[in-house]
Amino acid sequence: MGIGNPFQVYFLIWFFIIGVYSLSSDSFIPVSPEFFFLILVAKVLSFVILLVASGKSNAGIVINQASVVWVPRGKILLFAQLLALVAIPLTYQKARELSGGTDIFTVEGYMRLRSSMTEDGQGFGILVYFSILSHVISSIRVVDFARRRTGGVLLLISVLSSLAYIYMGTGRTYILLLGLLMVIPLVVFGFVRVKGLVLSALIFMLMFFGVAAMTAKGVAVDAGSSENAGSLFNNMRSYTVAPLIAFSRLERIGSEVSLGEYSFRFFVSMLNAAGLFGVKPVALIKGYEFVPDATNVYTVYEVYFRDFSYVGIFIPPLFLIGHWLLYKRATLFGGRWVFLYASSVYPLVMQFFQDQYFSLFSMWLQIWFWYWILLRRPGVVRIRWKSH
Repeated sequence: MGIGNPFQVYFLIWFFIIGVYSLSSDSFIPVSPEFFFLILVAKVLSFVILLVASGKSNAGIVINQASVVWVPRGKILLFAQLLALVAIPLTYQKARELSGGTDIFTVEGYMRLRSSMTEDGQGFGILVYFSILSHVISSIRVVDFARRRTGGVLLLISVLSSLAYIYMGTGRTYILLLGLLMVIPLVVFGFVRVKGLVLSALIFMLMFFGVAAMTAKGVAVDAGSSENAGSLFNNMRSYTVAPLIAFSRLERIGSEVSLGEYSFRFFVSMLNAAGLFGVKPVALIKGYEFVPDATNVYTVYEVYFRDFSYVGIFIPPLFLIGHWLLYKRATLFGGRWVFLYASSVYPLVMQFFQDQYFSLFSMWLQIWFWYWILLRRPGVVRIRWKSH
């Protein structure tokens, strides 16, 4: 089906999660066999979708990167990049304000900034939209550079701008978002292969550890290497396997059926803000569960289980259909579809962690809007066939 297709991503992620749990199950709370059977049935549904998709795949069709017709809107793209660049000092001032005037380039100041957003519910307001814009611009710039081998300075400025927003946002998952938006288009267009993927993964892992050190999440600058390695392993385990175990406890205890209150939170928020709906949207940040690692995320299944009980567990596998349709259009037509597919890989990768589909619907609207504005409509694409 081609490198980087959604089924590769999906099954690789879940194989890794289940594999790590199998090797360290004794260190977690007991999980019933019935729960894993339920998860297995969901994976069987995913595999059935794979079989159907493979029978209808574009057998051997690949993009000829030399003939793909996609052109960024140069002047609009440059203007948008200037806007994102100008907003950085304003975002920095707001970050200093959120940290109580403490230097955010120190561990203490950075942790205060993080605490004000996660515990006090404060944020950057309208400035947060420039962060998403910066990520979109970086993804366009890197593909444009790979295609034409020009524009390296603009690419560097864009990436540094994105990293600045990520740093001030304190969220490590934004590193993953930026990485996927930049790397997946290169993979689909054929500019990057396995070695490039490995190198890209190492670079973004280093950035991930840098943010972890500043927030004292698994890495401490004043600790030894062995101590950091053990702490980092425990922290990574709490972010990878622990969400699935936490969801098993939620499934065992049960939850009142909410009938869309969680899945359609974005629309509830909009109606509530407009004064047309008297119910406040549910909180995105949940309470901690100890499995025994502390975690407040419960995999992609949590939202749909709370809304539709056991039927909801079979909703996330259906998202593979949408991912596959985007991937098919990306490989057939290139252009915007490649970037739209790249953005969809992020919630696919994060399924083991928490729902990033409907919960982040506002962000997806922003990303798709910017790609639609900053890229011209692709023309007819010539394709070449691989021999069977």
